[in-house]
Amino acid sequence: MSDSNILILLRDKNEKGLSDLYDKYSSALFGVISRIIYDGSVAEDILSQTMLKAWNKIETYDENKSSLFTWLATIARNTSIDKKRLNRYYL
Repeated sequence: MSDSNILILLRDKNEKGLSDLYDKYSSALFGVISRIIYDGSVAEDILSQTMLKAWNKIETYDENKSSLFTWLATIARNTSIDKKRLNRYYL
């Protein structure tokens, strides 16, 4: 499925869009997350958080500024860094 078709579904809040987004990008995003978070179960949780953030904030995505993957990777990276910082704070 193309990014434009996924975007249409996501903006219509169609759950198939979220499923297609996950199918297309989850492996690559997990790689981005795993470079920051070394615990596999925590990385999986962050991947889920990333997908939910994308679902909830899809109206903020601007295809004129970045590709869908770049936008998702930024969400994944920032969520991972926030988690890592939070864990350091509580240690």
